[in-house]
Formats: sequence, C-alpha cells, structure tokens
Amino acid sequence: MTAACIPISYNNPFFLPTGRGVSETAGKLDEIVEKMLRDCSPSVILDKDTLLQEINEVFEECSVDNWDGYDAKAIDYDSYIEAIRFARSLPTTIPLPEIAVDPDGEVSFEWYQGPRRVFTISIGSRNKIIYAGLFGFNKVNGTECFYDEIPKTILDNLDRLFHF
Repeated sequence: MTAACIPISYNNPFFLPTGRGVSETAGKLDEIVEKMLRDCSPSVILDKDTLLQEINEVFEECSVDNWDGYDAKAIDYDSYIEAIRFARSLPTTIPLPEIAVDPDGEVSFEWYQGPRRVFTISIGSRNKIIYAGLFGFNKVNGTECFYDEIPKTILDNLDRLFHF
C-alpha cells in the first residue's frame, strides 16, 4: 500500500508536491495527489490546458527570426520545452500568467496585479529562470535554476504578489 501525505508545514496555497519517481505507480500517485489538491481547493484558478495551448500558440507565432518586425530572435526551442515543463509544474492555485516571447527568444510568464504589483519570469534554455518583481516600492530580481520543481524563491514571490 502507498500513502500520499502532505506535511502540515506546507499549508501554503502555492505548494504543489512533486515526486521524483518514474514508475507507473509513481505517475498514478502524482495524479491522485493532484486530483486531491484540486478537489480540496474550490478556488482552483490555473487551467493548465489553456496555459499549454497559449505557449504552443506563441511558439507558432514566434518561430521565425524578426517575428516582431524589430529583429527579434525566433523562439528558442529549448526555452519552449522548459516553458512547457515550468507550466506543468505550476500550482493550480494561481491565476493564468500572460505568455510572451522575449526579443532574445526566451519565453516569459507575467502576472500583473496593478501598476506596482507585477512578477515576471523568463525561461531560458539549460534550466535557467530569470525573474523580476515589483511589490509596491519593493523590487526583487535574480536567477534560479529549474530542475525537478519550481524554486521556492519563485513560489514565494508569487505568493507575495497574490497576498500583498
């Protein structure tokens, strides 16, 4: 018998447990935990299918150089793949971000809550996330590595944006 437990210390709505298992059983357990979190949270906002569709649309729109008429690079395929992985890892308790392609070919996610309440990340190839946030008069920025799960710094800043 396998049991799924969410530690009480993870009562943050942005916590989404992720497993590192690759077996069929581990995959089924991940699905059960995700369904359990969906069922326990009536305020589920993020529709991952819609988000993945938006990422695919920007991939198609920006797949050639000069897609914006200002010499922007075509979307970087590795950044596109990382953006898909990132989107699948996002907690379902946050609003949909705006998806765009940066002039350097990286994929960006932006959550805008008002003139001085915004958080943006740019997904590069090679597991790199560059982020910047504006929370009133406070600013944050930095770089994180993205491997198996979204870095805590990114989740903390999203929590900060939506619970300001």
